[in-house]
Amino acid sequence: MSPFRPAVLVAVATLACLSTACRSGDESAKADAPARPTATGPTQAPAPPTTACPSRAEIADAVSSADHSTGVIVSTKVVCQDGWATVPMRYPGSDPARAVVRMQNGEVRLVTYGTDGLCGNPKMKKAPAEIKKALGPYC
Repeated sequence: MSPFRPAVLVAVATLACLSTACRSGDESAKADAPARPTATGPTQAPAPPTTACPSRAEIADAVSSADHSTGVIVSTKVVCQDGWATVPMRYPGSDPARAVVRMQNGEVRLVTYGTDGLCGNPKMKKAPAEIKKALGPYC
């Protein structure tokens, strides 16, 4: 018996096995395949999550542009959801406040800021729940 004969037999058996399992008409290969869910009606693709969160500098610029101020100090605790963001902020020597901004057409725009009653602003009606929750007593 040749020393290569067992290796040739193993290679032939392996190829035969692979070609049998890969054929589309092989019922045993189909039986082992996991079932795919079928659509029962029109499906709506979920909206992609908005992961963009404005930077602290962008938020400070939005506040400064809205009230023509300088020196806005923005915290590192930015909370974002669905294109909205809120963050603790203050001016030097002032009480802490909260700012709410919204990403619109690629720009960060101030929605509201202050120390209380921020959720009473009509622009806040569409704010996501996570943003309102983050406002806490400022809402």
